[in-house]
Amino acid sequence: SVVTWDDLSWIREAWGGKIIVKGVHVGDDARKAVDLGVDAIVVSNHGARQLDSVAPTIRVLPEIVDAVNGRIDVLLDGGIRRGSDVVKALCLGAKGVLIGRAYAYGLAAAGGPGVARAIDIIRTDIIRTMKLLGCDSVNNLDSSFVTIPGSWKQY
Repeated sequence: SVVTWDDLSWIREAWGGKIIVKGVHVGDDARKAVDLGVDAIVVSNHGARQLDSVAPTIRVLPEIVDAVNGRIDVLLDGGIRRGSDVVKALCLGAKGVLIGRAYAYGLAAAGGPGVARAIDIIRTDIIRTMKLLGCDSVNNLDSSFVTIPGSWKQY
């Protein structure tokens, strides 16, 4: 069966907690999610497994952030391979990122200690990237630290 925006009202009735919608990839859907009262969205292409040739999430992130205009949090999923990718996403307006692949690789390689090591590697790279940018807090990251190619502008 197909999940549609109409299902959100049923989900809202069945679940009393916060609702985060994952899989938002265009500005119109982000605005729709805001209008329907979701608490946050996750920009995700589901690892590009659902539709090949879909744009990378970092590529569509600026459009989504612009569409929600600060009304809800935007998280990014996909393409995060190193700490500098986390920093780029935060610069482009993501409130946070999902880094499941690093956790999965760490788990597969060495169980719990592997997950801890994967987190440490990403954390260390975030700190290094922040130092190289001369930025002392992720709260101070913004688009001035990155250059967005003109071809990314679709909205």
